[in-house]
Amino acid sequence: MSEQLDGIKAQIAAFEKKYPNIKVKLEHVPWEDYWTKLQTMMAGGDCWDVFTMDTGFYLPDYVARNALIDITPYINRDKVDLSVYPAGVLKLHNFQGKYYSLPRDYDTIGMFYNKKAFDELKLKYPDGNWTWEDLKNAVAKLTKKDAKGNILRYGITVDGGPLSVSQAFLFPMILSLGGDLVKDGKVVFDSAQAKEALSFARELTEKGYAPKPGVTSGDLFIAGKSAINFSGSWMMGYYAENIKSFDFGVVMIPKSKTGKRANISDSLGNVIWSKTKNLDAAWTFVKWMASKEAAEILGKSGTVIPAYKGTDNLWVQSFKKFKKEKDAQVFIDSVKYTNPWPQTRGSSEWFDRWETYYIVEIIAGRLGVDEGLKQATEEINGIIEKASQ
Repeated sequence: MSEQLDGIKAQIAAFEKKYPNIKVKLEHVPWEDYWTKLQTMMAGGDCWDVFTMDTGFYLPDYVARNALIDITPYINRDKVDLSVYPAGVLKLHNFQGKYYSLPRDYDTIGMFYNKKAFDELKLKYPDGNWTWEDLKNAVAKLTKKDAKGNILRYGITVDGGPLSVSQAFLFPMILSLGGDLVKDGKVVFDSAQAKEALSFARELTEKGYAPKPGVTSGDLFIAGKSAINFSGSWMMGYYAENIKSFDFGVVMIPKSKTGKRANISDSLGNVIWSKTKNLDAAWTFVKWMASKEAAEILGKSGTVIPAYKGTDNLWVQSFKKFKKEKDAQVFIDSVKYTNPWPQTRGSSEWFDRWETYYIVEIIAGRLGVDEGLKQATEEINGIIEKASQ
């Protein structure tokens, strides 16, 4: 979140101007060290009054540790209007019927495409109405090889690399096919829809349209070595700033042949430590940080999409200098199709196992689709059950 620091500092300055009796001390910890630092502080009995929570990945486990204040009574007391947040995003801040944070931001997934690659083959640019079959047909044409069969440009990447990525590719596809990710607190990764999605990713990889897991490094899309790239709104600013050798566009990700669209979102929020000695001030700050005023400051920063409805256009307008407002708008329009990240107990543990082992092995062809998903579902649900005890 280091790229968001200036925006956060501006928010704090505005808050302290409105509430001069409350002083906020900002401490920045790099994301890769953040969760370890947080656990260490809690174990020592000395933690921040308010801290950032990745609601999709970590909220259930911190609730289970009794580490967070249930803010539902304060929301009700102060009549906080929850309708100002997208429904699919708001769900992430609620676990088992109680709210622990209010939405700060959200992300959605889009399909980036290299206009130069399409122009080279005289192909029409995607218009946001592709099906998954349309995608497969296009990437077959867009994959470029030399005379010896070496890949010069892949037809498709996800986050600039292989297709073994859940958030930006596999999960939205499963959902668009009519599948679920979680039912009754357990994952359902052995569904027919999950098998179809993993088989699709495996086929594209085996045919050489997408890179194999573990054989590439760096972002192939920004290097011009990928024609289509699935990624999140968080990459919009980075690509706009750094892609110089070609122009790119963004459209909605494909829909199923039945016309069903789906997207997926994670969302950050500010939570209150259960042992805080400054509860009133902490709640005042948390509530304000989810306000329209705070969201407007965040939106103007151009880093992430603010969750407060009507302020997301400020994020879009931040791309005017790149002439990319239309492309940025795709991520906003996609929120109406979004689903919350699959929250369960032990999610940080099982997701690592799922993404670094199971889907890598399946897509690479070292593990069968049916057997791999059966094993994954059993092991992951075992992790969830153990974490729930």
